[in-house]
Amino acid sequence: MQQSAVELSIDGESVVVVSPTLHGNRMAKMYFESILGATRTDIGYICPRRQRDISALVVDISTYLERKGWIVTRHGRARELAERDIERRRSYVRAKDAAVELRAGTAQLNADTVSQRLREFGWDEAERRLKPYQMAGVIHGVTAANAANFSVPGSGKTATALAVASLHLSASTIDVVIVVGPLSSFRPWETESRFALRSKLRVRRIRGNASERAEMYAQTQRLDLLLLSYSTAARDRTYLLELCRRFNAMLVVDESHRVKRFRGGFWTPALLQIARATRVRMILSGTPMPQSGKDLYSQLNILWPDRELTGPPEDFAARVTSDFQAILDDVRPFVSRTPKSALGLEPYEVLWHRVELKGTEAEIYDLIESNFRRRIDNASEYREKLEALKRGKPIRLLQAATNADLLNRVDGYYSLRPIESTNPTLMDRLAMFGRKETPAKAELGLSLVTDIVATGAKVVVWSNFLGNLDFFSRLVRKNLGLPCFQIDGRVPVGDETKDDDPNAARVSEDFGETRENLIERFLTTSGAAVLVANPASCSESISLHSTCHNAIYLDRTYDCALFLQSIDRVHRLGLPTGAKVRIHIVQATFDGRGTIDDLVDTSLLGKEATMRGLLEGAELRPIQASEDPLSAAEGTHEDLDALLRFLMGEDE
Repeated sequence: MQQSAVELSIDGESVVVVSPTLHGNRMAKMYFESILGATRTDIGYICPRRQRDISALVVDISTYLERKGWIVTRHGRARELAERDIERRRSYVRAKDAAVELRAGTAQLNADTVSQRLREFGWDEAERRLKPYQMAGVIHGVTAANAANFSVPGSGKTATALAVASLHLSASTIDVVIVVGPLSSFRPWETESRFALRSKLRVRRIRGNASERAEMYAQTQRLDLLLLSYSTAARDRTYLLELCRRFNAMLVVDESHRVKRFRGGFWTPALLQIARATRVRMILSGTPMPQSGKDLYSQLNILWPDRELTGPPEDFAARVTSDFQAILDDVRPFVSRTPKSALGLEPYEVLWHRVELKGTEAEIYDLIESNFRRRIDNASEYREKLEALKRGKPIRLLQAATNADLLNRVDGYYSLRPIESTNPTLMDRLAMFGRKETPAKAELGLSLVTDIVATGAKVVVWSNFLGNLDFFSRLVRKNLGLPCFQIDGRVPVGDETKDDDPNAARVSEDFGETRENLIERFLTTSGAAVLVANPASCSESISLHSTCHNAIYLDRTYDCALFLQSIDRVHRLGLPTGAKVRIHIVQATFDGRGTIDDLVDTSLLGKEATMRGLLEGAELRPIQASEDPLSAAEGTHEDLDALLRFLMGEDE
């Protein structure tokens, strides 16, 4: 039945609804008062924005009333926002149709046209000629309007996104580019902009205290590219929304899997609000689903903030469980993905090196193994044995096989305390181990480094334990006298102020530089140099391949994703012609037999094919990585089962 007219307007942070007939409608009363929490007035309702976007509130109210038969008239800003929403919905349909045509091979845009437009804008092809798969990503990014590039790590997503932004700037679709990402992504954006566009864009890091950042926003001008961390973007959303009112902006969210949170959080709601205010949006990630398909939800809503790709959260979660392939089919038109096989890289060479534990180190390793055997012998049922093994923290065996002195230390990353034992004599010797003995793996690692640097080459040495990183760095400096750089979680990522990221690790006073500065010095040092690092601190947006083609692993955990990502630091797009990447893996033996290192190696070899398919294949799939470092390091149920059988002697 036809109802009376309703008028909508915006007053501050509220939507004002005026109609003489609303109060007499029971369903409308429930909608406004119970669902929206509106305040009743003599002539209608005042609906507060609360935590939602004001434009979304206008659209929701309009949609509800029109479906119930009211004639809705919008005034002023309410009309402007509603019209913009209608255009956004039409834009989605147009973009999807165009992207589908592109997949079918009937799109109008081609590589020659794109190259010409980029050159006209100022793109330097001599310095940054796009690879065919990058060009395909650029064409897709422009065609799909708001696009996701989920190509594998090391495939040049930054250059691809920069080219998409350049085409939009050239066409005056946008005026400025806002890049939100981890601090480690800033340097790649600066480097690519400098090489590809020279001084065409003004690239600026938004940093400093609140007043300094406010001044930088106020000074923003056309052809600016702004680099912000996630926390800065969330904290400065008001400034960014004002910036988007002054300029047509493109939002690029780099390493977008960091905003995978399904509900709530600090970053995701802010980025969704900023996304709604921008003209063009793009997300970049090589691992878009670290844990599950639900990780896509917030990322896809950055592209299309009205949930065109996802629907309501409850529906999306149900579809992830019941028919995830249907979700992938729906989003495929908006996703570009390059597998690693398309990069044309020469395979890397893996070399295994075995070294026998000796002296106190061998006794300590035997003690740790014996303690685990005693634990499981005291349990009767298999399930109880497995639980006893977990309680003992199997990563102790990895520490003992790597550097016995690690057992004397607190390890905050893995939540480990110094080990205790009923053997006081052996514990006294363990306490003195770091002063009197050198770990067998460190000796072999130093020998490998010596051989590599003798050729004038650079090498990165990986270890998962902070104490071992400190020890090996000192060993290199003392014995080789070479430039040696160390990166771990205690080293700040970029040159932001300490309070820029509330989740950042506390910076040790022992480190006066940032990760990006240390990496730059390592890569640009003339001749041989050594980088000592843990994979967890260098898993994203870090490239070593320009001058470093050798990697040594003093130890590895069961975390296959982290291991493969660390290899990607040296084996990625842009390797110099003829460069050969070599991966050296150090494994401990005890009394002539294998140790836990062999179990880890067997596990990683078994996982690698599957994990590579997930990380590097053409199809999108969750990699099901653990969010708990200790859990990932100690392995899956199958890994623990293999370790249990090893300790029980079933595999000997």
